[in-house]
Amino acid sequence: MSPRKSKIMSKNKQLLFAAIIGLALVSCGGEESTSALDDSLIALNAERDSLKNLLSEVNAKIAELDTTKGDNSPIVSAQDVVIDKFVHKIEVQGAVDTDENAMLNAEASGVIRKVHVEEGQKVSQGQALITIDAAILSNQIQEIEAQLELANFMFEKQKKLMEQGVGTEIEFEQAKAQKNSLEKSIQTLRSQQGKTVVRAPFSGVVNEVMVSLGEMAAPGVPLLRIVNARDVKITASLSENLLGKVNVGTQVDLIFPSLNDTIIRSKITSKGNFIDPVNRTFRIRIDVKNNKVLLPNQLAKVNVTDFVKDSAIVVNTISILQDTKNNTFVYKLKKDGDVYNVKKVYVKVEKNYLGRSSVVPLKDGALKPGDKIVVEGAKGITEADQVKVQ
Repeated sequence: MSPRKSKIMSKNKQLLFAAIIGLALVSCGGEESTSALDDSLIALNAERDSLKNLLSEVNAKIAELDTTKGDNSPIVSAQDVVIDKFVHKIEVQGAVDTDENAMLNAEASGVIRKVHVEEGQKVSQGQALITIDAAILSNQIQEIEAQLELANFMFEKQKKLMEQGVGTEIEFEQAKAQKNSLEKSIQTLRSQQGKTVVRAPFSGVVNEVMVSLGEMAAPGVPLLRIVNARDVKITASLSENLLGKVNVGTQVDLIFPSLNDTIIRSKITSKGNFIDPVNRTFRIRIDVKNNKVLLPNQLAKVNVTDFVKDSAIVVNTISILQDTKNNTFVYKLKKDGDVYNVKKVYVKVEKNYLGRSSVVPLKDGALKPGDKIVVEGAKGITEADQVKVQ
């Protein structure tokens, strides 16, 4: 073996020995690192177990405080079915009117010499209200009276001549016609003279005075308005389809919005005998005697009774539901321990009014007085549910 080759082999042995020693050292270090990791894992597992135990304790405390645990029953409100008198009314608009509401106009020409009354004053039938100057008429009457005096003389003269047989018939008839014409003229003027004093046609209250002293009056010119509202009437129009349901004596409620919704209960006094061809309505009238607060043309709400049932099955209107086939029903409740079972009861609704409904169950005996039915919360339940009543 050559010295060079021997030297190379010796060097390789040295390197191999160094590698073996290195591997040994690395092996010792890995065992120490693995041991450290094992210790950390044990600590984490212990901490995890501790947190699990703590979470279990917290959940237990929450469960103790949770009063709704295990109770998912829907909560509804309910009311009892009652047998009661049911009344349905319709509302229409009416107005107050009176037969004694007059606008007085002048019937003679002349200057207004005196206004005897003022607004708001009570007057009696026949009382003088306004005086118009009658001087011109008086002068005309005096002139015609003078002419009539001559005409009477001529008439008597022609009459005597006719009796003596010396007068002519034409002259006699002319004298007679002249006399009669003048008498009628005086009668007309005296009638006009009487109209210069305007008098109350009925007892009432002066509502408005439209003229003043010294103004000129002429036929047709408004002077004042007088109203008697002691006895008034309320009139209204009802649809033709109520003709057979409304009669004289039917009860009505009269509501007056301008008087803080004051209600007067009365009865229909008169029912019309004519259907308006334009709006298909007929008129009704309600008389109010000894009135002290209502005024002509005041608006009123007239609630007319069109349906009455003495012994009706009455339920709350909001308890009535409708299925997909437009059938109406209510949910009837039956007690089962602390909860209630739910059952559909199909009904026919007769009338709804002011939150109450008159119903007829489609099956006899399905609803009786005292039965509980769901009022609020009914839309979220089915017959499969058990509910609690609040």
